[in-house]
Amino acid sequence: MQKIHISFTKNHNPKSWQASLALSLGCFLLALIFSQGQARQQQEALAARLAPSVLRFHILAESDTKADQQVKLEVRSLVLDFLKEHLSGNADKEKTMACLSQNQEKIENMANAYLKQQGFDYHASLQLTNCYFPTRIYGDYVFPCGYYDAARITLGKGEGHNWWCVLYPQFCFVEEACTSVPGESVSRLEQALKEDDYLALKNNRPDVEIRFFLFPQFSADTIKVSFNR
Repeated sequence: MQKIHISFTKNHNPKSWQASLALSLGCFLLALIFSQGQARQQQEALAARLAPSVLRFHILAESDTKADQQVKLEVRSLVLDFLKEHLSGNADKEKTMACLSQNQEKIENMANAYLKQQGFDYHASLQLTNCYFPTRIYGDYVFPCGYYDAARITLGKGEGHNWWCVLYPQFCFVEEACTSVPGESVSRLEQALKEDDYLALKNNRPDVEIRFFLFPQFSADTIKVSFNR
């Protein structure tokens, strides 16, 4: 747990006390920004070690309208079902990427046919790329922000809210929300990573504890702020 301890001593001069408070809060904010910068660097370093063993999945919706967001999820399910049918249970990252590459046109045509059937006039495009992902939580696992190989599907202009998941190991196939992780996928991830990195995925959401002591005669109040890493 990271702890930031801020103490204020009682002063009979109100202006002096206010100046001290402003200075202390300014120092606190600078320390917090610095701490968050360090945390981000640590996350990205962990992501760089994790990335060779992971293939992410990213779908960009046309817009944020209810219809565009709903069809985004429906196209997602179509693609996941397609991959379940065309990949064996022991397919690794390379085989998953090969399946996507070899079937790119088929997947795009399938998605486009569905979009047309539902009355949408835009199209889907599939790319295998390497792009930046924010920190995401899947069940008990926190995937840190950083660059990952990814299968990215863009619907139309791709200006709406995104949907994220992990294609390999298969974190997407148990339930639509990706909140329950298959045991086999966990085992593959554990085998591919060093022990410290694997444990970091399960325990990298620390609490930051901030204590304010305003006056000696008052009891201290404690505020806990959790940061997802």
